[in-house]
Amino acid sequence: MTSTAGRTRPDQVLSFLRSGYLFASRVRRRTGVSPESGAPVSMNLLGKRSVLVRGEEGVDLFYDTSRMKRHGAMPLFIRGPLFGSGAVHALDGDAHAARKNQMADMAYEDERVAQYKPFVAEELEMLIREWTSPGNVYDGTALAFGRASFRWAGIPWSRQEMDRQARRMSRLLDTFGRPATHPISWFERFRLDRTFTQLIHGVRSGTVAADPDSVLAHMARLVDENGGLVDEKTAAVELQNLTRPNVAVARFAAFAGAALVEHPEWAARIHEASQARGGSLLDIPEAVAFAQEVRRVYPFVPMLPAEATADTEIKGCPIHKGQRVLIDILGTNNDPASWERAGTFDPERFMGVDDAEAIRTFIPQGGAEVRTGHRCPGEKIAVTSLSAAVVALARPNVELGTDPDDLTFSWTHMLTRPATGMRVRTAH
Repeated sequence: MTSTAGRTRPDQVLSFLRSGYLFASRVRRRTGVSPESGAPVSMNLLGKRSVLVRGEEGVDLFYDTSRMKRHGAMPLFIRGPLFGSGAVHALDGDAHAARKNQMADMAYEDERVAQYKPFVAEELEMLIREWTSPGNVYDGTALAFGRASFRWAGIPWSRQEMDRQARRMSRLLDTFGRPATHPISWFERFRLDRTFTQLIHGVRSGTVAADPDSVLAHMARLVDENGGLVDEKTAAVELQNLTRPNVAVARFAAFAGAALVEHPEWAARIHEASQARGGSLLDIPEAVAFAQEVRRVYPFVPMLPAEATADTEIKGCPIHKGQRVLIDILGTNNDPASWERAGTFDPERFMGVDDAEAIRTFIPQGGAEVRTGHRCPGEKIAVTSLSAAVVALARPNVELGTDPDDLTFSWTHMLTRPATGMRVRTAH
């Protein structure tokens, strides 16, 4: 049945800015659509007719490249600092396929993920030792994941320089989206683009040494759909897009710390499983399941936009060519029609699941196929980082914060995380 939303059609942009992650449920309620319903919702957003979708049918529509395109769908104030100018996220057709396949070759193939694993394990072990002086999970793992990513990519920076660039990436996320600090996210984007462009220029000119098979070298050789070398800044943006999202996983790590405090039985279970494998941080099934449930339940990206390239419909709601379509990421990951006990935190649902990406309504980092669609090519690395951090945080000598500020977060501030970053201390 066609949604009745949008009869008065006020622009919802102010509501979105005020509501944050609650926007989707609030707009459904205001327009007479049950928040539990998977029905599409029509509205005006940023001066354009838009339709909000979720669930299996929403995913199938949103990631159907024969009916949807990305170019021009996301406003500049969002895509600029988050993804960078000319990034793969805004490409379509042959241009997207050519770029995405080169990036997937670097980050998605199992052998490339295997190369990343020892780096993140080493950095997290060092971090646990550093936490003998109290710290917080968010700041600590942002640096650990950043260093692991840069080392994996073959970027020849000192530890001090790796920390500097990881902090810039983290600060970009922390300042994004708030009127008072959003200009800082643009400033950090400018500095990161400049640094990474200089790096690409150095590789191309021969002044920076890079292993020919490293991620850095491959990104320096990035080509377009016609086989032509892309410009240095675009290559620099995509090199960031293979490393920066892993720094962003620190937000999930902070949430994971809160979830471990609230579910101590899982902390004990994860530690026991790790001990059975010699104390390893890597490839612990219980930790992977826990990490996937953290990614399902806790908020990061609220929604993503596309633009209809042809007249179509969803559940009786017409969508016309040129209209914006928004996929409710959080609502899909928590859709009661798709998930049993959707509102319950239960990692058991992922135990024995070999390929969580095959779950159509599990889209914390995009949906559909990696190479043909818009799923993030770094998802396997993200899960590796988060699950290894979960094992580290589950160790009995790692003491996590238990105050309300450690365990709660704002649902209206994007991008959100626990206010303290989840305080942590390693006992002697």
